[in-house]
Amino acid sequence: MKPVLARVGRDLTAAVIVSLASVSFYVSAASLLFQGTLAPHLPVAIGSVLLGAAVLAVFGGVWGSLPLASVGPVPSTVSVQAAIAAAVVAQTSAPAALPTVIASMVITGLAIGGSWWAMGRFRAGDLIRYIPYPVIGGFLGAVGWMMLAGGMGVAIGRPFGLAEAWGWMSRQPDARLASGIALGVLIWWITQRFKHVLALPGVIVLAGLALHAGFWQAGMDLASARDQGWLLAQFSQTLPVWPWSLELLGTVDWRVVAQQSGLMLSAVIAATVSLLLSDTSLEVAWEERVDINRDLRALGQGNLLAAFAGGLTGGVSINQSVLNRDAGAASRGSGLAKAAICLLAMGWGGPVIALVPRPLLGALLIYLGLGMMKGWIIDSRHRLPMRDYLTVLAIVGTTIMVGLLPAVCVGVLACCLEFAVSSARQTPLRRILTRSAWPTKVERSAAHAEFLQAAGKRLCIVELQGVLFFGSVTLLTRDVEALLEHPLPPERLLFDFQRVSWVDTSAGQALARLFKQAQSHGVRVDISHPPASVQLALEAAGCLPADGPRVYADIDAAVSDWDEGALAAASVPDRPFLAVLTESLPPGTTAEQVMSYFESVNLVPGNVLFAQGEASDALYLVQSGRLSAHVLAGGRELAVRSILAGSVIGEMGLIRHMPRSATIRADLPSRVLRLPTTKLETMESLHPELAAALYRLFLRQMADRIDQLTAQANAQSH
Repeated sequence: MKPVLARVGRDLTAAVIVSLASVSFYVSAASLLFQGTLAPHLPVAIGSVLLGAAVLAVFGGVWGSLPLASVGPVPSTVSVQAAIAAAVVAQTSAPAALPTVIASMVITGLAIGGSWWAMGRFRAGDLIRYIPYPVIGGFLGAVGWMMLAGGMGVAIGRPFGLAEAWGWMSRQPDARLASGIALGVLIWWITQRFKHVLALPGVIVLAGLALHAGFWQAGMDLASARDQGWLLAQFSQTLPVWPWSLELLGTVDWRVVAQQSGLMLSAVIAATVSLLLSDTSLEVAWEERVDINRDLRALGQGNLLAAFAGGLTGGVSINQSVLNRDAGAASRGSGLAKAAICLLAMGWGGPVIALVPRPLLGALLIYLGLGMMKGWIIDSRHRLPMRDYLTVLAIVGTTIMVGLLPAVCVGVLACCLEFAVSSARQTPLRRILTRSAWPTKVERSAAHAEFLQAAGKRLCIVELQGVLFFGSVTLLTRDVEALLEHPLPPERLLFDFQRVSWVDTSAGQALARLFKQAQSHGVRVDISHPPASVQLALEAAGCLPADGPRVYADIDAAVSDWDEGALAAASVPDRPFLAVLTESLPPGTTAEQVMSYFESVNLVPGNVLFAQGEASDALYLVQSGRLSAHVLAGGRELAVRSILAGSVIGEMGLIRHMPRSATIRADLPSRVLRLPTTKLETMESLHPELAAALYRLFLRQMADRIDQLTAQANAQSH
């Protein structure tokens, strides 16, 4: 019982400490959302932020992947939602401003919650990691600027932009703004210098007391401080939330809501990127495995419920999570305790929240903005290449000068350029090989193998890879043109697409021109192993006319077809095995003497000559037909090579006394000659000179194979 009470006590203590910082930020966030025309409705915004924080704290505390993570509205999302609210106010009349802003906030929350839940449900959370790092940095640096400018606006009670900044510098500074900036810098400096768990909550309390002491010193009571804009308006004890009603929905300007779709999409992106970075940062800091898909599901459901209930959306806060753990939180109960505190503040904290000075609320946002801008604009200079750093500056600069939505467009453009540059760096050409360097899967007679090895230099295999677009195909064209202009150009070009994932329209058209150019030089062009989507793209681009390149299943199929055609066209005579054997025999002996030890075996298609794993009790000479070798791999039987007339089978296993390494099966009606081990031993005993001649022939054939494999390996290594 005592350990349970101790754990509950630690969770409550941590929740109180965290809530001092988080509730202060939530009030600042609400003040950022509702400025200018919306300022009279600030209690609604505060209540909605606190309700959203309570709902998310429950979902994150109970179902999140990190038990001690602090969940609620976060700067990255709040800043974009503030931009949405400002855009709505600028485009609507005063009576329609509040309902239209509320509708926009709810739809944004539903979009974030729905997209998060779907991503988590289908385990697509890792897709976020494909967003280029400079784009993430620029986006969050822009959010830092929005928090900084928003904090200045909260301090003076009206929106703050570049025009306001120039005007402020040209006239006497507003004391509220100066106080907010000074306090923001002070909070940032103290939290950087002192890592104690009470540093942030303590400086917030002390700053609030110091400002009230300044009011007293200046002779201002609370009413005067409110009249001069130093304090928020007087609130009732209970803070309301979004006032849902059919009457409210009837006054929404849905045209303006639709116009915010770009910023709403930006909010989804900002929230998702922020969650990924928060989870990743805490995973490293706490050395705990984070399940991003689990957090997406849990917080997606939390955001959906918060939006329906009238609360603001959010995610995981790094600073508050670290503070929660450092304050001694021991279990998921700390999140539930924080949720209870937010509900208490919402139900009974109105008068106390109204005492928080505006400059302090603005200072908290300025502090957060300074931290984000330092991390993503200043510190990133030392860890990013110049091109990537310029991307960060471009996105931040666009946000400052024009706004967030154009900056999102710059970010999308930067993603496209980053993709194009990265793809251009990767050559589309994996390698170019001749037929002679390709390890064939067809075992032929020595005479045919020798001919094909020599003639194979006129067939070039062009292996492609990656994503093909116009720029990369331009590089490929140069390499192929060099082959065509060679004094001994190839007779055939085989383009292999096995490792190509995508071909765009311009690349397909460029390949069509390249194929025609090769054909105009008298070179036959074929392709092999195109994925279905790639083949469709090639057909659409005109690369595969009826009389054009032939499509092969893979390189082996193309090489086999070329070999058959080359042998037929050259009418290469195949030297019978007996003639080859005769050259190895000593004087006074004949091949017929050797062949008398062999047995004739006739096979029909499907007959198994021997099976993998059987004892090696004979070797075989293929006289006619075609057989194939198969091996078991992963529970499946794979064909590894074809065996034609003139080949020797099983000599390695017989000599080394090893089990059969493959199953040999007849593909066509075939005739083989079998030499059992017993008869080979008889030959060695009665006619050793014949056995020696047979062994010399086998060794010569094995040496030829080794020479061929060595030449192929050398060619593939270049």
